[in-house]
Amino acid sequence: MSALTGAQLGLMTGSFLSGCLLSIPLFSIPIITSSPTAPTLLSSWSILYEHGKFSMPPLAALTASLYGWTAYKLRSAAPRSASNEKRWKLFATAAGLTFWIVPFTLVVLMPTNKELMRLNEMQIEPGPLVSSLSEVRELVRRWTWLHLVRCVGPVVGCVVGWFGVFGYGDVQGEKVEVRKA
Repeated sequence: MSALTGAQLGLMTGSFLSGCLLSIPLFSIPIITSSPTAPTLLSSWSILYEHGKFSMPPLAALTASLYGWTAYKLRSAAPRSASNEKRWKLFATAAGLTFWIVPFTLVVLMPTNKELMRLNEMQIEPGPLVSSLSEVRELVRRWTWLHLVRCVGPVVGCVVGWFGVFGYGDVQGEKVEVRKA
């Protein structure tokens, strides 16, 4: 795979990842927060969370790997050019920004995830309701804001990847050569 192909695939998967991540707070969360009861809201959030948990991290890893592969190929290309020097740094930055969702999720978002999952498990068991609708809505709102912060990395990574693919910073008059591996 050539560096250009890796960059283009990274940009496509990064765009898809960014769109998927942003669709959650923009479309899904407003719908589920209109739930009439805490158990319904918790169940809806849990389903949304489970779908995202199994699709978004692998997509982020794939995107970061494609950007990383491109950065590696451009950095190790011979002869070195000023344009390739700028581009590999853009793709390395895009890779890091995209992968940002993993540590952010584990360190910052996981306590809220665990609390919502704990409440959902308690609501499934028969007995009196454990949490009020307003309490659950507030937790989902907190999760939504944290999720929006988490989205910043992949979205900015996508923009940086776009600059790399479309030649931001290329030296005027220099022929940019990207050879196939």
